[in-house]
Amino acid sequence: MSYILDALRRADAERGRGAVPGLHTQAAPTSGASSMPGQAGPINLWFVAAGVVGAAALAAGGTWWALRPQAPAVV
Repeated sequence: MSYILDALRRADAERGRGAVPGLHTQAAPTSGASSMPGQAGPINLWFVAAGVVGAAALAAGGTWWALRPQAPAVV
C-alpha cells in the first residue's frame, strides 16, 4: 500500500511541475527581489527627492504667476 501511495505522490508531483500555476500556488521569490521589501534603495530616494523639489518649484512658479500684478489694458 505504501509503494502505491508513494508512486501516486511522485506521479502527481511530476504532473504538477510542468503545469500552469494555480490560484493557490505559492509564488517563488525571484533573484532580483530585495531581501527587505520595505526599504527603498538610494536610487529610489533620489527620485523621491527630485519629485519633491520639482513639485516645490511648480508650486512656487504657480504662486508667482497667480500673484503677479496685472498690466493695464492698452486701448
